[in-house]
This record gives sequence, C-alpha cells and structure tokens, in this order.
Amino acid sequence: MTDPGPTPLLFGFRGIRFLQVTVALAAMGVAVGGIVLVLSYVDQKQPWSLLLAIILGLFFLWLFGAALRLPTSFIAISPDRMRIRFGGFADTTVETRDVLGARLVPWTWWKGIGVRTAFHGDVALVATWGTAAELTLKNPIRVWLIPRLLPVRATRVTVSVRNPQRLVERFGPVKNAPPKNTNTTTRKRARSK
Repeated sequence: MTDPGPTPLLFGFRGIRFLQVTVALAAMGVAVGGIVLVLSYVDQKQPWSLLLAIILGLFFLWLFGAALRLPTSFIAISPDRMRIRFGGFADTTVETRDVLGARLVPWTWWKGIGVRTAFHGDVALVATWGTAAELTLKNPIRVWLIPRLLPVRATRVTVSVRNPQRLVERFGPVKNAPPKNTNTTTRKRARSK
C-alpha cells in the first residue's frame, strides 16, 4: 500500500470576528463622514465636498466588502499544496515543497491587526494578538495591502491561526531560510568604499 502523505489540514484564523467588527465599524464611520459631506454639498454647493463624498462612498463599499469576506479566511494544507486566504488581501496557493519551515512567534497587541508589513519581505495576516505561526517560503507570494492597487511580495508570512503549533509541526523548523533584505546596509557599504 502506498503512503498518501500527511493528512490534509484546515486552519481558521483566530479573532476573525473581532477584525470583521472592527472593519465594519470603520465602514460605518466612513459612511457617516460621506453623509455629512453630501449634506454639506446640498447646503453650501461646494464641489470639493461632493467629490470627497464620492471617494468616501467608494471607500465605504470597499470596507464593507472586506468585512463580508473576512470570515472566509483560512489556510488549507494538502500533501502537495497550501492555500492561504485572508479576506480580499491574500488568496494564493503555494507548493508545500516551497515552504522552508515554520516557527512560533509572539504577536503583541501593539503590532496591530489586519495586513501588516515593513516592506522587507515580511507580511503578517493577523486578526488577533497572541502566539502566531511564521511561515518561511522559498518563493515570495503576493499580498495586497490595498486590493488590486498596492501589492507586497513576502517570503515570511506570519498568520494568527487557531492551533499554530500544529501548523509548525506540519512543516518543521526553518531550513535554509532566505536572508532578510539588507539593501540599506549594502548601500551604506558601497558608499563608504
């Protein structure tokens, strides 16, 4: 009999309802701002207030859509592939052989929730603080900071899934990790020579 490989795993994100409520409240705040600007336009007939109201209306639609998509966030792992989906920000498939490893990392409240990045090849898809799993990938994946407008490529992805220890056990410790982006130190060395 042949070995089917590791069992498929499905991970939901911890705290996704909290993030959904936060995004929905932000959408409500944007909607109220848009309504105030429309009323201002009706009262004073200033075109800038109508233009700003339209922009806020589009932003409201985007936030509301994001709030509706957040509960469908998950990580599914089969023997050959891993799919990462986080609202409208990330929906990508990675070959499991391209995952170099994983480790547990603390995610503190001051680092924030949602899609977080420092633009150095690291992205966090987190809905709450606590213990998270950091996946190190051989090839970078694309995550949208602003869907369809501002992408970020990442080789390290931190996720706040339920049971992160099991995700780390599935891939094991990081092997042959790509170096962190050191462009700033390389530029400094080149200038000093």
